[in-house]
Amino acid sequence: MHAYNFEYDGQLLSDFGFVVCSFGTSSGTENGNSGSEISFETVPVQMGKHFYRTGTSYKSCLSATFQICKNPDLYSEEEMILSEDDFRRLSRWLNRREYLWFHGFDWCTPEVMLPWFRASFTLRRIETDSDTIGVELKMTTDSPFGYGDLVTKTLTFESANDTAAFRDQNDEIGDTYPELTVTCGASGTLTLEDDVTGCLCEVENCVNGETLHFTGETMIIETDSVTHEATLANDFNYEFFRFGNTYDNRENIITASMPCTVVIKYRPIIKNTL
Repeated sequence: MHAYNFEYDGQLLSDFGFVVCSFGTSSGTENGNSGSEISFETVPVQMGKHFYRTGTSYKSCLSATFQICKNPDLYSEEEMILSEDDFRRLSRWLNRREYLWFHGFDWCTPEVMLPWFRASFTLRRIETDSDTIGVELKMTTDSPFGYGDLVTKTLTFESANDTAAFRDQNDEIGDTYPELTVTCGASGTLTLEDDVTGCLCEVENCVNGETLHFTGETMIIETDSVTHEATLANDFNYEFFRFGNTYDNRENIITASMPCTVVIKYRPIIKNTL
């Protein structure tokens, strides 16, 4: 990645008057690891002549180290030295005790937005003659892969047992639990079924005009109906809606048992390095 700018927690590096740079290397950004590294758990058979796979998992998260300095287009040579206040402002912004959204801008193709990552940073001064001329950033993420822009898809089901198609944009093969908002167009039992995952999400005693909200990975269900709120815990079958993909198929067919509007939100997994 030949980055010259990045966004972190809604603020741009350029807002601080800095750019991504390189002190003594040919690239402004160095990969900490390749990411998406899959570890296979195996057991031997036939005295080790063959190994059966018993499980797989990701063992590490993406990380990278790169450098920043003041933008030479904005500052004179004498102004390129970082003050204590400059370093503290950067530390306050980047050195956080939580993972926050980050993405960079490519030098060669500035119109292309690179994958998003949830990240935090440690900072190290780059000094010459006791003056701080730049900062080295070590970025640590919470995932072995990146994410795309937030996808929002609205599906409208006009009648009972109506269907709608939904295309999964994830690079990762498997299931996704999206954030889901369902506005009921009738009273009764709502079911949402997905043909790829076999999911059957069911909520009984829904009220016409009621809005149900599913939080996704945190698996919380909420309703704006005062009358339904008291019984919602017993009316839900606790099979949270999920869609998915296989290597050969990204198309999901979703079936709803009643007229309703469904808004799906998720960030697709992007298998890319930093």
